[in-house]
Amino acid sequence: MKVNGKIVYPGIVEGEVIKYNGNFSFLGGVDPKKGILKDDGRYIGGKIFIFDSSSGSTVGSYIIYGLRYYGHSPLAIVCNLADETLVTGSVMAQIPTLSNVDTDIFIDGDKIKINNDLIEINLEPVEVVTSILYHNGKILILKRSDKVSTYKGKWAGVSGYKEDLDPEPAAKREIIEETGIVDPRLIRTGGHMFLRDGKRLWKIYLFLWEVDNENIKIDWEHTEYRWIDAEKIKNFDTVPGLDKAIRRLFNKI
Repeated sequence: MKVNGKIVYPGIVEGEVIKYNGNFSFLGGVDPKKGILKDDGRYIGGKIFIFDSSSGSTVGSYIIYGLRYYGHSPLAIVCNLADETLVTGSVMAQIPTLSNVDTDIFIDGDKIKINNDLIEINLEPVEVVTSILYHNGKILILKRSDKVSTYKGKWAGVSGYKEDLDPEPAAKREIIEETGIVDPRLIRTGGHMFLRDGKRLWKIYLFLWEVDNENIKIDWEHTEYRWIDAEKIKNFDTVPGLDKAIRRLFNKI
C-alpha cells in the first residue's frame, strides 16, 4: 500500500515505526539528551516517529534539534497535522518529515519506506462499508451475533464487505440484507477512514441514510437493535471506530 503526504523536509529512509497516539509536544514530551518519550520511556532514536498532531511552544523546535545534536534523532517523522514548531525543528535538524498523513494506518513495529512524499507499507486494506441509519432524531445500532467472523457481541452500524461493488451500491445492499429496508435516502457520505486492528487494516466507506420506519427485520448477523441518540454511543460496547465514524458523518470532527 502507498500513502501520500505533504513534505515538510524531504528524505528517503526505511525503518521501524514508533507510534504515539494523539497530540504530541516535543517540549515536555521527550528527553533530547536520551531520546526517550517521557510518557512511557520508549526510545525514538533511529525510528520513524508517528503521531497525530504536534503542538507546543517554539522551544520545541530546539528540542527537535537537540535530539539531532545528542545523536538521538528519529529517522523520520510522520504526522497528520504539523505546527510551526515541528516544521522549524525538522528543517533545523534535517529530519525527513511528512504531514497530512492518516496516522490511523500505522501501529508500533510496522516496517515502512519513505521516499520524499510517498510512504510504502507492506499491507493491503480490506474494504468495507458502514452505514448509519437515521430516523426521527435517532440512529440505528445493531448487536453483532456470535455467528459473524469479527467483533462478536459488539454494537455496530450496518456494515459489510464492499466486494465487487462500488461503495454506495454495496452500502445499500447491506441495508437491504441486514434490516429489510429497501428505500433509504442518502443524506451524506463521509468519504472513507482507515482503522488498524493488529495486522489487519480496514478501509471503511461511510454513509448516512434517512429512513421512514424504525421497525426493521434483522438477519442472522445480529441479535438485537436499538434506536439511540447519537451522543449516547459512548455508553455501548461498539466495534472499533464507530464513534469516530458517527462524528464524521454528523460533521462533528
